[in-house]
Amino acid sequence: MRIYIDTSVINGLFAQDVDIKKETQRFLKNAETLGYKLYISEATIEEIENTPDNSKKILLKEIVTKHEMEILSTTEEAKTLAQEYVKAGLIPKKYFTDAFHIAIASIYNIPAIISWNFEHIVRIKTKLGVNTINKRDNYPEITICSPKEV
Repeated sequence: MRIYIDTSVINGLFAQDVDIKKETQRFLKNAETLGYKLYISEATIEEIENTPDNSKKILLKEIVTKHEMEILSTTEEAKTLAQEYVKAGLIPKKYFTDAFHIAIASIYNIPAIISWNFEHIVRIKTKLGVNTINKRDNYPEITICSPKEV
């Protein structure tokens, strides 16, 4: 199975919330055991690079390497699709990167995006709206859920 994960999943390993940390560990262990191919984007790498704590930044990069996450390139097509999600009111313009994560997964035909972001990504309005736009613009439907659901 091919799965796109956003930065919140990688950060989940360092969460103060014990359930999020435990579920993230379980998800990554299952991904490895079951042979899931994990994808991230250049936006994820940029978010990691912007981590102010240098020791945490190093750990985040090690996680990407350890789990052999493939880094997908930024494209104008993904930017345009993300703008459609924002224009439709699915994700606030201020959080464009959240829309971009979904768009990257969509244009690269990754069937699922996993996130701990319940404010903008893992919510019914986004799930339904994204798939309406994807269908209209000839992109595949995408499953959006938390690591707990996988």
